[in-house]
Amino acid sequence: MKKFSKIAAFIFALSLSATVMTACGDSKDSKKSEPKSVEDIDEKDMEDALNKLDEETSKELAKEKEEATEAETEPTTVEEIKFEATDEIKKAALNSGCIQIGDTVFRTGGYMTAAELVELCDGKFDTSEIHLDEYLPSKGGAGVSYKIRSIKDPRIEVTVSLFKPQGAADEKVKIPDAIVLKVEMKYFDGKQYCLTDGIGGDAAAYLEDVIFFPMNMGLMDYDDIKAFVAEQGLTKSDSSFLELGKYIEDDDSISIELEGEENLMGDKPRIMYRFKYDPKTLKGTDLRFSII
Repeated sequence: MKKFSKIAAFIFALSLSATVMTACGDSKDSKKSEPKSVEDIDEKDMEDALNKLDEETSKELAKEKEEATEAETEPTTVEEIKFEATDEIKKAALNSGCIQIGDTVFRTGGYMTAAELVELCDGKFDTSEIHLDEYLPSKGGAGVSYKIRSIKDPRIEVTVSLFKPQGAADEKVKIPDAIVLKVEMKYFDGKQYCLTDGIGGDAAAYLEDVIFFPMNMGLMDYDDIKAFVAEQGLTKSDSSFLELGKYIEDDDSISIELEGEENLMGDKPRIMYRFKYDPKTLKGTDLRFSII
């Protein structure tokens, strides 16, 4: 059957060739260009022609398969998602504990309940891990962490840590009443950036259009950092340790520490910012925020 199909294809090709030559040639040359009949064609010539046809067809099929495979494996370009600083974060005080991640302004440091967090994230973050109808562990005051992921930008993964209210360590506390003590962006696009409490800003990767700080602070060169801390009324510390209302300067960073407002735990957390710069060029490289 396969050989018959090859012969049929070859006969069709011969017929088509004959038609074309007859149509293109004049009457005088038509006899010269008239092809042999199928019966006159040598069997070896036919076999060679069919083999050639087979080879060309195989090459064409292989090429088509390769092109189809390339099209399937070609990486899909995801449109880059960018966010903008909100008026809320622009007006937030440095000691507020506010941080904007994506399009949502969180207040980290014990200023929100789990119920308030879930309401804040409605339509913005997937909070399905936080079951508001359940209770925190009964014993001890250790926190429980949950992951929430941005609905708009799945690259953004945030960890929130819930704790029992002050003095309720051995009581049964329903999750909605738990205190959100920490909001940490540990991962972005599958890569880990935050190694300490709070938010670690690897500026080259995501700071400019994903993470926003109070007063809309961003990367600053050395001279700009010095001018900024002076504007905040902060003076240089004589100690190598952070002091409230002062800053310390290292070879590649300037750090400040502020006292926050009283939170739901009855504490006043300390809020630290660290501005990093390249010691060789004095260009800003990083900005970190953490609750102590």
